[in-house]
This record gives sequence, structure tokens and C-alpha cells, in this order.
Amino acid sequence: MAKKQFVVLGAGMMGRAVAFDLVQSQGKKALTVIDANPAACKSLEKWLGIEVHCHDAKDRAIDRHIKDSDAVIVALPYGYNLGFMKKAIAAGAHFCDLGGNDDIVKSQLALDAQAKKADVLCLPDCGLAPGMADILGAHLASQLDSVDELTIRVGGLPQHPVPPLNYQLVFSVGGLINEYKEKCKVLRNGKIALVDPMEEVEDMEFKGVGKLEAFTTSGGAAWLPEIYKGKIRKLDYKTIRYPGHAVIIRSILRLGLADENEIAPGITPRRVLETQMAKNLKGDDEDLVLVRVTASGKVGKRKAVKNLDIVDKFDRKNKITAMMRTTAYPTSIIAQMVADGRIHDRGVKTPEMCVSGEELIREMALRGIRVKEY
Repeated sequence: MAKKQFVVLGAGMMGRAVAFDLVQSQGKKALTVIDANPAACKSLEKWLGIEVHCHDAKDRAIDRHIKDSDAVIVALPYGYNLGFMKKAIAAGAHFCDLGGNDDIVKSQLALDAQAKKADVLCLPDCGLAPGMADILGAHLASQLDSVDELTIRVGGLPQHPVPPLNYQLVFSVGGLINEYKEKCKVLRNGKIALVDPMEEVEDMEFKGVGKLEAFTTSGGAAWLPEIYKGKIRKLDYKTIRYPGHAVIIRSILRLGLADENEIAPGITPRRVLETQMAKNLKGDDEDLVLVRVTASGKVGKRKAVKNLDIVDKFDRKNKITAMMRTTAYPTSIIAQMVADGRIHDRGVKTPEMCVSGEELIREMALRGIRVKEY
């Protein structure tokens, strides 16, 4: 089978990890990376020895690269996703992005007919959560004849936490605050509901990691509530942190320190908070990513519970964080599955709608991301 051609937009942390995985899987000539930051482009070119171009997002030269590709992968802030998906559809190229904003994904899903007409598949929300964790949720649900509850717990953490927050930034500070502030989509009694973030704190534990807590945050449930509405009584997504994190963040939010009203020209509490969090939580500790998905229900007339766990750690050899591995590798895997025909769907879908959990688990294992099912 001829090698496929991929265009990766973004040479930041996630774009670098997508490019690394594509090189390992497809070879150096199978991809082109584009970014507006000259330093990032040079760094990536030197690291992987691949074709990297420095273009601003509005540069028409990007259109030519998209036209010559089989699949486009966007590893940029989510504000770019819709525009580049439209360009991919126009060029007849498949498309994947890291998602993260429900309103933008709704706009992307509205282009389903256009993508079908172009004979392509566009997949927003291909990262960790939304993304891989939701695919695994659907995978577990499919193993039961009826599902009563489906719960997804995900967290990116430092291996050696420093009080009081016991946390370091592993992705955009703006995205983090959004997760902590915005309403959370869940299923309650089979109906879609919106609940407050930073609530319903529960204790949990992972072997080798220790005691943890999990609480409601926005975005991670992706489109599972819509898919399982009326079919599953209770479904929710929570973020995992070390104990005590939730009470501190709740206090910060209740003091109005994430409000977006100006307190001086050009200055908002949120902007100050983001600046201080970026400064004081950047950290350089090796990280780990935890995932736990649980589905309970029945097989036949018997009660059954299915679980899976992931504990993934910083890759010292290649200096790739666990968050990069568990966000970018699934995105790369999904793009390759679409390009080589292992996923036959067309149109615009989110990954939990059409990506095989078994196939994803198998591919992640090849990359050292182990899923323990029990």
C-alpha cells in the first residue's frame, strides 16, 4: 500500500508529538509540518529531520499543502479548527483535530453533508478527553447488553507534586480555567443535564500513585451524553487531581479571580490569574496521565462491571510528556486509520461515534500506552 501524506498544522508540544508518531509509523517523507513560529519550526526540523514550513495561519501557501495531502491534523488552539476543516473538505482531504470546544464542534458537525459529498471523514475531538477516553467509554459500554452507569475519570499530574495545588500545567492555562468554570454535560436519569464544575468530589486511588480525588469539569464527556441519551441512566466525566486541589480552586473561583470583567483598562481578574498560573505552575517535573473508565449494567440477566485503567508516564528517552503521548498519539493513530481505510465512515463525526476501541487499544500498546481491562 502506498504511503499516505499527512499535513500537521502546529509545531508546539502536541504537534511535535503527532509528528514524532507519524515518523515512527509512516516515515519522514510521509508528513509536512507547518507553524508560524520560526524557532519551533527549526527545532522540529532538527529533531526529526522532516519537512517543516514556517507560514502564518492565513498564508495561502498552506492551501497548497492541504490539497496535496491525504489527511490534515490540526494541533493548534481550537479557534483554528473550523476554518482548516473547511479547507480540508474543499481539498478532498480527511481531517482530525484536538477539539476542546463544544460550540466549535457543533459548527463542525453541521458540515456533515459537505464532508460526505467530498468523500472525506472529519473528526474533531481526537485528543485525550475529549477523544481517547470517550472512545474507551463507548468500547466498554459495547461489552454490556444494557448499561446503567458509565463514568470516565482522567487526569494529567506531576509525578512529584508540590503543595498547595500539587499540579503543574500540561496544556493551555486558558483551557484549564475553562474546564474549571464552565457547566458540565452529564446524563442523569437518562436525560442530558448541566451540572456545576468542581463539585461531586470523590476519593479514588491508583496503585503506585496513591490517593487522589476527582471532580466534575467541562468538556471531557464529549458527545457521549447525546449518543447514550435514554440508554444509560447516569454518565459523567471527572478530572483527577491530588487531594485538596478542588477546595483551593473553588475558593479562587468564588473570590471572582477568574471573572472576565475589566477592573482596569485591559486588565481582568482572569487575565491576571492566567498570567500567575502560567508563571507559577509551569513546572518541569516528569508527568503522568491517569485514566479510569467504568461501565456497569447487565450481560443477559447478570449484573456486570467492566473497568479499564491507564497509567502512562513521561518518556525519558524521547523527552515526550505523558500528556503529549496520550493526546497526540491517539490523534495520529486515528488519522492513520482514516487515511488507510480502517475507518470507512464519511462525513463529520466525533471519534466515539466511529473509532474502534479495540483497534485503538492495540495501536496504543504498540506505543507503550497500556490499557488494563478488568
